[in-house]
Amino acid sequence: MKNIKKICALFALIFAVAIVSAQTYRIEAGFISPKQSGSSFSTNYFNGIRVGATAEFELKNNFSLLTGALYSVVYSSKVQYYALESADSVSYKTFGHSIDVPLRLTYTLPITKDLKVFAFAGPNLNIGLAQPRNTTAILSQSSKDLIASQGGIVPETGTQDLYKSAMISRINFQMGAGGGIQWKNYQLKGGYDFGINSINKIDTSKLLHQSGWYVSLVYQF
Repeated sequence: MKNIKKICALFALIFAVAIVSAQTYRIEAGFISPKQSGSSFSTNYFNGIRVGATAEFELKNNFSLLTGALYSVVYSSKVQYYALESADSVSYKTFGHSIDVPLRLTYTLPITKDLKVFAFAGPNLNIGLAQPRNTTAILSQSSKDLIASQGGIVPETGTQDLYKSAMISRINFQMGAGGGIQWKNYQLKGGYDFGINSINKIDTSKLLHQSGWYVSLVYQF
C-alpha cells in the first residue's frame, strides 16, 4: 500500500509539471476493451468508450513525454453456469467508471511534412471511480453448499459497488505500449496496458489483474 501511495504521488507530481511545461495539447476519444483475469477467476471482458485530454512535453532527438487524464465508462455482461443443476446460473451486469493518467515516452518519426508515425511506452495509472454490479443468482441448495465447501462466497441477487464493498482495489498500476500515425493535426493510435498489481482485495493470495487494449482518434491543437 505504501508503494502504491508513492507511485500515485510521483504520478501527480510529474503530471502537474508536464501539464504546465507542455508544448502540445490534444483531445481524444475512442474505444477501450479492458479485462479482469487471473488463474483462479474466469475472465471478465468489458467494452466501452474513453475521452480526455493529453499534454506533450518535447525532449530531444524526436523523443517527448506525454501525460494527461482520460475518463472511461465500460460495460460487461457475464453468465456463469454450474454443473450440479442445469438451471443453476449467476448473471453479472457491471458498469465501470475510471480515470487513466498515462505517462508515456514517445518517439516520433516524420515521413513527410504532414505525415508522421510514432510509438510510445510507459506506465499508466488507472483509478477506479465506481464499479456497480448487478447480480442475479439462480442457485440450488446443492450448488450453494458446493461453493461454500470450496471456500468461495455464495453469490446473492442484488447490486453492489465493487470498490465500496472492498472487493477490488481502485488503484490499478499498468505498463503499456502502442503506436499510431499522424496526418497534420489528426492522429489514430492504439495500444495495450498490462496490469501489474493484483486488484483482488478479498483474498490477496488469488491474483486478479486488469489489462486491456484501446484505439483512439486524436486532435492536436
